[in-house]
Amino acid sequence: MCAGMAGLAALAAWVPRGPCGPWLCLLVALALDVVRVGCDQDPLGPVYLPAALELLDAPEHFRVQQVGHYPPANSSLGSRSETFLLLQPWPRAQPLLRASYPPFATQQVVPPRVTEPHQRPVPWDVRAVSVESAVTPAEPHARVLFHLKGQDWPPGPGSLPCARLHATHPAGTAHRACHFQPSLGACVVELEVPSHWFSQGSTTRAELAYTLEPAAEGPGGCGPGGEEDPREQALPVGAVELRPADPPQYQEVPLDEAVTLRVPDVPVRPGQLFSATVLLRHNFTASVLTLRIKVKKGLHVTAARPAQPSLWTAKLDRFKGSKHHTTLITCHRAGTTGPDSSSPLELSEFLWVDFLVENSTSGGVAVTRPVTWQLEYAGQAPEAEKDKMVWEILVSERDIRALVPLAKAEELVNTALLTGEPRRVPVRLVTVDSGGALVEVTEQIGCESANTQVLQVSETCDAVFVSGKESRGARGVRVDFWWRRLRASLRLTVWAPLLPLRVELSDTTLEQVRGWRVPGAAEGVPEPEAAGVAEEAERRARGCRLQYQRASVRFLVPFAAHPLDGGRRLTHLLGPDWLLDVSHLVAPHAHVQDPRVASLEGGRILVGREPGVTSIEVRSPLTDSILGEQALAVTDDKVSVLELRVQPVMGISLALSRGTAHPGEVTATCWAQSAFPAPKQEVALSLWLSFSDHTLAPAELYDHHDLGLSVSAEEPGAVLPAEERGAQLGVVVSGAGAEGLPLHVALHPPEPCRRGRHRVPLASGTAWLGLPPAPTLAPALPSSPARSSPDTKASTGGRRWEAGGIGDKGGVRGKFERAEEEAGKEAEAGEEEEEEEMVPAPQRVTDLELGMYALLGIFCLAILIFLVNGVVFVLRYQRKEPPDGATDPASPQPHNWVWLGTDQEELSRQLDRQSPGLPKGEGGCPCETGAGGEALTMAQAPSGGTTSSSSTLARKEAGGRRKRVEFVTFATAPPAQPSEEPVGAPAVQSILVAGEEDIRWVCEDMGLKDPEELRSYMERIRGSS
Repeated sequence: MCAGMAGLAALAAWVPRGPCGPWLCLLVALALDVVRVGCDQDPLGPVYLPAALELLDAPEHFRVQQVGHYPPANSSLGSRSETFLLLQPWPRAQPLLRASYPPFATQQVVPPRVTEPHQRPVPWDVRAVSVESAVTPAEPHARVLFHLKGQDWPPGPGSLPCARLHATHPAGTAHRACHFQPSLGACVVELEVPSHWFSQGSTTRAELAYTLEPAAEGPGGCGPGGEEDPREQALPVGAVELRPADPPQYQEVPLDEAVTLRVPDVPVRPGQLFSATVLLRHNFTASVLTLRIKVKKGLHVTAARPAQPSLWTAKLDRFKGSKHHTTLITCHRAGTTGPDSSSPLELSEFLWVDFLVENSTSGGVAVTRPVTWQLEYAGQAPEAEKDKMVWEILVSERDIRALVPLAKAEELVNTALLTGEPRRVPVRLVTVDSGGALVEVTEQIGCESANTQVLQVSETCDAVFVSGKESRGARGVRVDFWWRRLRASLRLTVWAPLLPLRVELSDTTLEQVRGWRVPGAAEGVPEPEAAGVAEEAERRARGCRLQYQRASVRFLVPFAAHPLDGGRRLTHLLGPDWLLDVSHLVAPHAHVQDPRVASLEGGRILVGREPGVTSIEVRSPLTDSILGEQALAVTDDKVSVLELRVQPVMGISLALSRGTAHPGEVTATCWAQSAFPAPKQEVALSLWLSFSDHTLAPAELYDHHDLGLSVSAEEPGAVLPAEERGAQLGVVVSGAGAEGLPLHVALHPPEPCRRGRHRVPLASGTAWLGLPPAPTLAPALPSSPARSSPDTKASTGGRRWEAGGIGDKGGVRGKFERAEEEAGKEAEAGEEEEEEEMVPAPQRVTDLELGMYALLGIFCLAILIFLVNGVVFVLRYQRKEPPDGATDPASPQPHNWVWLGTDQEELSRQLDRQSPGLPKGEGGCPCETGAGGEALTMAQAPSGGTTSSSSTLARKEAGGRRKRVEFVTFATAPPAQPSEEPVGAPAVQSILVAGEEDIRWVCEDMGLKDPEELRSYMERIRGSS
């Protein structure tokens, strides 16, 4: 049909010139608009197998779809595809995807995630954290923490895998494994780097990667591991630097303008001896310096050693108290320094102070030991509060290497704005000790979110969350944690919805279904009370109302993350053309603005109630603002059910595949099995209703009590009703032959509303079990599908075995009557009359036929307009006869010549040659009958057998010569005319002396039809001549 628009466009370019041309242009434009509208309405709504697809044992998942691609292109009447997004990592058991269409069901295990860089499926979601960024020969151990995300792992034998770390260096490879331990689901690999990997003069790098393998019998629960190259299968961790020496770790704190304290920045072990260094600037001039040190019990100052004994001396005095020990170090300058070329502000070592940690430390728990430093000069109060500095020493029996936060997920979908319920991700803090021990930290933890507009952290630092008050999302938002002197950061991705919501309706205009009445009084009409049992059936029949169309409702929204630098370029979850289905989240907050017009059942089905215009709204549970809105209309226009499309289902098949847009993307495709049925095989029939307004709807949208469905077969006893399953129709068949078994299905109103002509089926269709017969020429369709025999239905629907008809479950009729019996019952019931006449569903004309009929009508109309235009043109100008000899039909066609000149004398000569014998007024304009007309002369030249006549109209020009135009016509002269002029003399005929018909023709062509206008025009012509 749409292909004909090119022909209509070509027709619009070819329009006959004439008075009817604009009308033809208008008609062609209307035709183009009609065909365009037809093209817009041409494709029917998509169909799919209404099987239920659901994920089991998946902690968090969404259905997703591409914009404008629902259902996907590969869906059909016998198949369906859905894409799911699993955000939370796998739990202990692999999730299952189940496909069901009662009574058939099947399920499969969701395949593992695909991870970079080799796009290999990995059954576990693992996070690897490198504890050390560099190693030295003094500390040659590289430690990597592995964490299984997703949940808490209860103790269980052999349920968790092993992680094997592979270190690759140009000098060789090294391997070591660890077994994941409950309940943290984590373990640490401590790999010792071989000594020959370290270079004496430069820093090298070793690449780290890991593989996962099942637990095995052996040391640590893991196997010995092979020596094969793991690079093809290993997942990357990062690189570690191999340094020849470890730079010291310390921090410097100024005590005043000239004295600075340098202390170690690492935890110390019980019984360990360590030193603090005092630095002086070169411009220090004092000769006496006193350093007061106050420490708690468990820490002692053992010695004070000058860096330059020849310049300074140090005296150590100790004072013991009940809670603190005080040490007083007095330094005296012993000599003077020589000239120094260094900068006065440069620091140099002045004094070394040695400390010793006692062995007892609260059962291995890390504790801090504060040390207070104070400088005193001569003349200063001993206990002055200024110039005091407190340094805390972390003392622990364990050699703690790092603090690591463990989160169950690294990305969070912020649905709190839609539901009003906060979303949380639990976080646990652990410390990594030398040797690979993991200890959870639960007390004295500090935390802070770097961007509270995106993500928040709980006060106890055990979770990060979103509450619905956040304004945006972000990738890599940072949350900082600290414990004692250790700090760590956790980065997460937060996806926020981009409002407004998209409210997607399968049909935004709901209309009445012609002939379909369902039980229930009309809105606002009370039911009359029945007087007796005889009137009960009448009352029930009259208590039926019209059925309106129904539509499916889905709520969709895209999720995106904003850049941390404040830019406007968004990162979309899955992609910019992907939407997440949040219907299960916002359905409790969705409602119809005017419930009298329509209602929302279960948050998924829109039901029309009465004519009107309203909208579906979704309001925020937090702010009561509108998150999304969609307008809809319910009209009293009537539509018909054109046909029933049926798909027989004798089993369900399921296939799963992994996507590439996100590691958690899973696509499920299920399709119906429709082989030859076995004896007593139960067959489910999937039903779609096709309406005359170019919409389709599955039977599942309608209440099964409102569907009156009947099934019949050509062979008696071939089908029996199956157990009722709501709107899904099922039968039990005895078997099908080699040619297949046709099932004829009809849709009726419910039994209480079948009165009189309402017993006529609304629509019907055929479903084939097995192979359909070869296509044959279908006979003329009857006016009513109810009066056609089963044989006729089988022949007309033979090639529509995937789009046939099905009906009732309100329920499936207990008896499967033959069509002849139904026709007899309809004849008996035809005696009952109702106010509303039942109109059978019209036979649908295909869109191709509509297009061809439209084009044929347009072309016929164009030809007719062209003919009318030609006839009008001929009738208009047939009275205009050529002057003089041109009036003779036998004379040849005259030749018109135009002569331009400016010679006034030539004009006078031409006029003097004309014979003055013609009577006055013979050649005047018939419109001018007044006196004062000029004398008209006619000259005829016989020489050469031709007569030459010329008409000249000259206009006067002020101040200059006049230009003139001569119109000379040469025509064959009649033989009876005498010659009056010499041979070769041209005859000039002015327009003022032309014939009456010539003047009339000129006047009419100029649009001068009023006598006054013509008279004025002729007077102006005479004046100019």
